[in-house]
Amino acid sequence: MVNTNGLPVLRQFLMEYGSIMGLSWTAIFALYVIGFRSGNGIFLLLAFLGLLGNVALEFYFGIRVKKRSVQLNLSLSPLFTFVNIFSMFMYACLLCGAMEYLYFQAIDKGTLIAAIGQMVEQSDVKQTYYQMGMKESYDQVVSLINEVSSLSALDKVILLFNQNFFTSLIIAVPVTMANWFYKPKDVAQAE
Repeated sequence: MVNTNGLPVLRQFLMEYGSIMGLSWTAIFALYVIGFRSGNGIFLLLAFLGLLGNVALEFYFGIRVKKRSVQLNLSLSPLFTFVNIFSMFMYACLLCGAMEYLYFQAIDKGTLIAAIGQMVEQSDVKQTYYQMGMKESYDQVVSLINEVSSLSALDKVILLFNQNFFTSLIIAVPVTMANWFYKPKDVAQAE
């Protein structure tokens, strides 16, 4: 028989870890926005490094969930572990989506997409695409930017939420595998 007494406590940890991941995703989004709006590549580089660090954070939280489940004396099946890890990602998706909605609704007013459009429409960028024989790709990028600029704030957030959702679905599989194969050395040390 499976011990279910610790499941509410485990869910609290999943919400906590998901909230921390959501705040880190929001910070990465903010760095991305600042980088494009200011034209400063350092912020874009920091956003990229934050993405790499965030992957390590997600695996760390997956292992922390395993340690917590061992502490709580829970024996979780691989499917149930995947569902719990994925729910942690969903907390992050919801928090990040709420922050992105606040940004697009209250702060942005179309300036981010306009900055990206200005960057793409620079003569150097256009000339590089044409020299590489990628005229059709360039035209697709320009039309995509025009389409996204016409979307409402909620539509933009739904697009970003879908991206986060499917990325989370993909990343949750290796995080679950790391969780499943990780064996804590000492239950007392597994804090």
